[in-house]
Amino acid sequence: MSSDNTPMRIKPLDPQLVNRIAAGEIIQRPFNALKELIENCLDAGSTTVNIQIKEGGLKLIHISDNGCGIDKEDLKIVCERFTTSKLKEFEDLKAINTFGFRGEALASISHVSRLTIITKTEKSPCAFKASYSDGKLTKDGIKPCAAASRGTQIIVEDLFYNSSIRRNALKGGSDEFAKIYEVVSRYAIHNFHVSFYLKRIGESSMDLKTPGCPNRNLENEQILQDTIGIVYGADLKKELERVSIDFDEKFKFEMMAYLTNSRYTQLKQMTFILFINERLVDCQPIKKSLQNLFQLYLPKATNPFIYMNLKIDPKNLDVNIHPTKHEVRFLYQDEIISRIEKSFEEKLLNSSASRSYYVKNLTLDTFIGVSESQKSQKSDDSSQSQSKEPIYPYQVSRVDSKERKLDSFLHQTSLNDSLKVLSKTKSSSQDKSVLRGQQLERSFNFKSLCELRDRVERKSSKNLKEVLNDLTFVGCLERELALVQHSTGLYILNTRLLSEELFYQISLFNFGNFGYFRLSEPINLDDLALMALNDPRTEWTEEDGPKEKLSRRCAKYLYSKSTLLDDYFSIKITKKTDDNSENKYFIETLPMLIEDYEPDLVDLPLFVIRLATEVEWNNEKECFDSIYQSSQVLSQTNGKMNSSWMIEHVLYKAFVNMLLPSSENEKQIIFKLVDLSKLYRVFERC
Repeated sequence: MSSDNTPMRIKPLDPQLVNRIAAGEIIQRPFNALKELIENCLDAGSTTVNIQIKEGGLKLIHISDNGCGIDKEDLKIVCERFTTSKLKEFEDLKAINTFGFRGEALASISHVSRLTIITKTEKSPCAFKASYSDGKLTKDGIKPCAAASRGTQIIVEDLFYNSSIRRNALKGGSDEFAKIYEVVSRYAIHNFHVSFYLKRIGESSMDLKTPGCPNRNLENEQILQDTIGIVYGADLKKELERVSIDFDEKFKFEMMAYLTNSRYTQLKQMTFILFINERLVDCQPIKKSLQNLFQLYLPKATNPFIYMNLKIDPKNLDVNIHPTKHEVRFLYQDEIISRIEKSFEEKLLNSSASRSYYVKNLTLDTFIGVSESQKSQKSDDSSQSQSKEPIYPYQVSRVDSKERKLDSFLHQTSLNDSLKVLSKTKSSSQDKSVLRGQQLERSFNFKSLCELRDRVERKSSKNLKEVLNDLTFVGCLERELALVQHSTGLYILNTRLLSEELFYQISLFNFGNFGYFRLSEPINLDDLALMALNDPRTEWTEEDGPKEKLSRRCAKYLYSKSTLLDDYFSIKITKKTDDNSENKYFIETLPMLIEDYEPDLVDLPLFVIRLATEVEWNNEKECFDSIYQSSQVLSQTNGKMNSSWMIEHVLYKAFVNMLLPSSENEKQIIFKLVDLSKLYRVFERC
């Protein structure tokens, strides 16, 4: 309104101003322009996309492809608004399956930059070059030029040259390039069949180079995983899990995704790459739902990587929500999100109770003996553990049992040559109900179990439990002994006796709900039993009968108990018939009582022979008790380089949180070495 209260007349905006306003909505930063150009390349059927960037895209964006090219006649109007080859009438939006459809991308870019197009079609004898300004051809018109192959080059120079406020508001070239890299890498992952090349002009090497492949199908999905590894690193690639939902007839959608499992905790921010009907979009309801789900499985301040390819019936999808087309709406949104969340939760449940170790295959040589080099290694490890620096009184007095050491965050790579752990929980013969965030454990109320549990609770030592609840681990004296501090006292604890009690109690209180280790190769029970009979600890005599015959009987007998062993104790035994029609029996899995803890399989033969000969199978209570007692031989660490780490950060952590130490052998478990007050008297408070 004017100063004299006279209403101002309404006038139509100048078309050039309208176009620049629209261009400012669509092309907000350099990566927006590049995103539109990449989509044009993909719509043209390109298998190679080459991108060169200068000053974060503000000075130059040069993108070339080997697509179908642009016809010479279309070059006249290609940069005018609302010119497109993909949409003729509004009804076509209901089945749109290309990236561009409004015909605004090139027009918008031409309004905020100096734009040049060089293109050649298959039938064209040469390429043609045209420059554009404000959506129109420049006075130079369309000129023929040399180009050896089919495809299109688009050169965007001086982006926002005519909008100093926008240009000055943008961050520096490195920040803009980071966004460009993010966009290119996401399209490279989704379009893994296309080779993408990204390079900053002036740099000697490529910033991104992906391999591509002939076809985009299930058989070539390894290339997709490789591309994710190229962008985000090999460590992340190792922890990827695939999730898929087949086409849902009711809600007309299907989904395929790759996500990091609950073991991967390196990301500080969530990486969520979502393509709906081949279009890179945001969908906050999906993202928020999955973010809340992962919070139940990941440690605090860690986040997942998720790549999702969601396909929805185009008739149920509205892509015409935002000028940049980065937002979409679709029918049955709540139902589809619920299905996606459920599929993700099932995958996370399967991966959360296991750990993956990258190890060599198991061979029987593992149990036959130890080489001289291995003996030397063990000797070196022992000498290293005994040469720890002494802990002085003034240091000990400042230790807090609640503090965590730095190496507790550095998970040690498995060195046990005998195991690899399944990346899923043990399935039982019964289906387990699933709740949000956790898997319901099976509950057993056998009278024998209750009696054994009551016995453990009655005989627990209050004094020893008090020490365990507030201890600070000092170091390993040897494999069986460790130094700990409690209050002002320094104690020696018997790690072996504590671990035997721990594994017995876990077996008892977590009955029928164990995870499991899978052996790299199934081991012949005959061979294991024969090795055990050759062990002096079994006290075999000739009166017992031939070892070969006894070993076969043991293997066959254990197979007869395989159903019980598998269902309740995660010990899987299978039968195979060889070429001579002889039955052979193999052990395939062992119970995983504590995550991250690997048993020493040198005593596996002894465990097998004890299962066969020392378990009272006809009495329920004695059966359970003797199986738990037999499993104690597997409670020892493997004695290799990661043994000290495992003792401190796995075993002693479990002692604190889970163990009810027995009063029966308290004197053998704990010995008070010295007290701080005595040291002060001896050294006169030095």
